Amino acid sequence: MKALVTGGQSKFGKAFVSALSDTYDVEVIPRWLLTHDHCATGPSSGMLTDYLKATADNLFKDDYRTFDLVFFNHHYMPEGFDTNSYYFNCLVCLDILKSIILTKDCKIAWMVSKGIGAKDHPEYAPYFAYKSVNVHIMRHLASNSPETYFCIEPGHLIEDHYETPAKQAVALFDKAALQSGKVYKLNGSVSGL
Repeated sequence: MKALVTGGQSKFGKAFVSALSDTYDVEVIPRWLLTHDHCATGPSSGMLTDYLKATADNLFKDDYRTFDLVFFNHHYMPEGFDTNSYYFNCLVCLDILKSIILTKDCKIAWMVSKGIGAKDHPEYAPYFAYKSVNVHIMRHLASNSPETYFCIEPGHLIEDHYETPAKQAVALFDKAALQSGKVYKLNGSVSGL
């Protein structure tokens, strides 16, 4: 089985890719590739879809671009309430989905934050806003698609202790009873988000 993960080169993402590699052939699109400076097209001229199609041989091991699992774990930095932040945190996920083939039983997930509803810490408002937008993108796709779309809300992740939560996140993808359109905690329960 094949998986596609965005981010996946540091912290939780690196641990997730390592755990997922036990059961999947994992392809990683690193965060640096998803930034405007490294993307030949970007949000103002054709979006990332054209770039992904033009460079598929470099990104994927085969020509089929078919995946059983997709996990959006990247986060664009620096962020603000601007076009690039919105595109690279949210809309890029849609362009990636348009550029690949999903199996009929594919599971697609986004990493989100319980801080979405926070009333404190206005300095994190862009981060929380884009995570919230991704929840709503997921719900929209879930209502219109046969694949399983969901989000993972991991709670507080402790620096340098990512192995256990990464294994819990991988286990979520293996659950047969996942409902499309839901946000899940790492223990498998439905989050209040």
